[in-house]
This record gives sequence, C-alpha cells and structure tokens, in this order.
Amino acid sequence: MFLTEITQLKAACLHHIGRKVVEEGVVLSNDVLQFDDISKRNLMTYCFSSFKNEEKYSFTNEVGLEFNETMACVKKIFTDATSLVEQSIILAKLLYERSERPGIKRGVFIVAYFADCDVEGYITDAIGLYKCENTTSILSMICDGKKSGITTLQGFDLRHVDKAALIFNIDEEIGYQMSVIDNTNKSEAKYWVEDFLQAKPRSDEYQHTRAILSATKSFITKQLPNDRGVTKGEQAELMDKTLRYFQENASFKMEDFSSRVMGDEQLSAEFSQYVESYIAKNNLDSVDSFDISSSAVKKSSRSMKSVIKLDKNFHIYVHGGEGLIKRGYDEATGMDYYQLYFKNEE
Repeated sequence: MFLTEITQLKAACLHHIGRKVVEEGVVLSNDVLQFDDISKRNLMTYCFSSFKNEEKYSFTNEVGLEFNETMACVKKIFTDATSLVEQSIILAKLLYERSERPGIKRGVFIVAYFADCDVEGYITDAIGLYKCENTTSILSMICDGKKSGITTLQGFDLRHVDKAALIFNIDEEIGYQMSVIDNTNKSEAKYWVEDFLQAKPRSDEYQHTRAILSATKSFITKQLPNDRGVTKGEQAELMDKTLRYFQENASFKMEDFSSRVMGDEQLSAEFSQYVESYIAKNNLDSVDSFDISSSAVKKSSRSMKSVIKLDKNFHIYVHGGEGLIKRGYDEATGMDYYQLYFKNEE
C-alpha cells in the first residue's frame, strides 16, 4: 500500500531503545543511515509491506494538538527535512520515556522520510516511525570455491513489523493522516498508540462501518441472549441479515437498518439505545447515517460468521434462509435439536 513507481526513501535514522522499567537508556545515532541499493530496497519492503489495514488514525491531545510532542517532531521534519536527525533523537528519547509499562521490550527505533507516496490518488510525503523488537535467526551460507561454511545471523523479518506508524503530510490541522501497526500483545499495546503517538482512529466511513458492525454483533451475541433468551440459531439469522444489509447497500441509515434487520419497534428501540451506549463507552463518534465502507465490511465479516457449534459433533454454518432453521426439545432423549428446511441437497 501507498507505494508508487517514484516513491523514494530520502533518509532514515536508527536508534536503540532500552527498557525504561530497568533504566537501560538509549543509544543514539548522530547521522543518517548509510546503505547500499539492495539494503535500501529491503528497508523499503520492511517499511511498507505490513500496512494492510485501511483504518486511518490522527494525532490527538486532550488540551490541543500543539501539546502532542510526537506530532510536533513530525511537523518539524515535514517543514525542514534536514532536521530529521535532530528530531529523530527527540522522538527516540520520547519513546523511551513513554515505555514505562511492564513487559515492553528493548528494540531498534527507525525514523524514515519518504517522498511521493500515494494516498488514494494523492501524492505526498510521509514519515515512518518503526519500533523493531523481535529478531529472527537466519543461516548465511558461504561457499567461495575453496571452502564452505554456515553462519547464524540475527535480524528482522522483512515481512513482519512489530510497531509502526506511517504519517502522511495531509490534514495537518486535524492531526495528519496516518496508518498504524501494533502487533504486540494487548497488555503492552496501548503504550505505542496511546502513550507515544497519542493517536486515535479518524472519524470516517471505515470507522463508522466497523463501529456499527461491532456494536451490532455485541448486541446480538451478548445483550439479546441475556434479555430475550435468543437462541444460537436466531443469533445466526440476525448476523446474516446484518451482513447482507451492509453488503447490499451503499449507505447506512440507523432507522432503516433497525427496521429491516431487528424487525419490531421495541427491539429496534432497544438496539438504538444499545448502540448509543456502545459508542459512548468506546469513545467513538455517533453517526446515524454514513456511506458504507466495503473494505470494513469485508474485514468485519470474518468475525461475524454465523456458526452454531453443537457439542463436539456438529457445526452448522448459516449463510441465509430466514425462518428455515428451528430449535426444539426431544423429551425421549432429553436433548435439544435443530430442524433445517431445504429444497435441494448438494
């Protein structure tokens, strides 16, 4: 993503970040990285290959954007590219100070400046921030015609990034536009996005689509079974109707969705109230109508598969067919059962 035929890595700086919890400190570099053409191409692969999530973020701060120290450094680099080394040192020290949570690993911190990146057809510069923590072992084979040997080297996987932020020189007034990667476990995750970047998802159709789908799934699988005793089969039907609505419509309207998916007025009212509470609890923007993001639907659909698991014997995958699955109880065996209605067997 974001690469074009003319995208260039203009310069990059590298620093070593120790563990703040045991006061390991930082090892700073006072110059830009030097690399040959092959290493440069490999670094470009590392910097861009893992960005597949279309969710966009922006810098934020409760008091004001001018108080976001990471954004301030990024802004200075965009304004004057020759300040890359100076600002990368400030960023490295800031990252170290913000790495106080237990379990955070030491690693390499890279700040890179790119020119001519493609953001939805708009060509602009970008700054990449990368924290590389997990090394891998590789075997280096040596054969010069007289002797051969094998050496084990430690390095970083070109296709796996631990933590990253790619910040584009777009929308400075609202905290720029950025893509974020955080592949660490959840107990550590907040320090990269919330503590260091101080970033949050942007309010756009992707975020709105993901939020409503997530809220709907929570309502169907958690709220309805508790309040109304909804069965797994009924949950599966509602999940399927939800996905079909988002797949078949270009825009979302809360009243229309509630009416078509939830059905009766009382359930629709309960759903609307639940969504409002969910949005507030998760600090998201409340929107009653928006254009549906097909990429967000595709990503969310993976976690909304309608599967009924029966003991360890059967899995029923529900792809539609409202009213064609019913649950009952057999007194002779003392077991529950499902009835499935169909016309053709394939």
